[in-house]
Amino acid sequence: MIVEKDKIISIQYSATDETGAVVDSNAGMEPLEYLHGYGNILQGLEEALTGLRVSEEKKVTLTAGQAYGDFDPELVIEVDRKQFHDSGEEIQLGTLVQSSEGQELVVTDIDGDKIILDGNHPLAGRTLQYSVTVMNIRQPSPEELSHGHAHHHDQDQNCDGSGDCGCH
Repeated sequence: MIVEKDKIISIQYSATDETGAVVDSNAGMEPLEYLHGYGNILQGLEEALTGLRVSEEKKVTLTAGQAYGDFDPELVIEVDRKQFHDSGEEIQLGTLVQSSEGQELVVTDIDGDKIILDGNHPLAGRTLQYSVTVMNIRQPSPEELSHGHAHHHDQDQNCDGSGDCGCH
């Protein structure tokens, strides 16, 4: 079998940035399992893996535009600390907050009463180098196909076709 649309693919991967620092990896963990061709992983990575077989490895470089997008300075905003008093949440670096429009923002700087929030993905603006090994390829269940993603079956979940598979 090869990596192609409508197959469940299991991969081990590591991603580094321009400096060589590891920014994402599943080393030492279970392989990432996804339904190929459904946008469940970065499109450029998915395209690069198409046609590979089990045990094959691939190195893939994705520019910022191909990965998590270019850094957008307009997504960085400064707000007054007073806006957070009602939430009861302690504001510190790295805290995730949600705007009134539902956008996720991360606290990137605190300067007295001024808080800097960033709506960019943490890896936006960065070129990433992926090293990927295909660990397994299998046929998806009809349920996985209809849901558009892999299901992680375990013995405690009800995946009998009733739609109650624990993924929703």
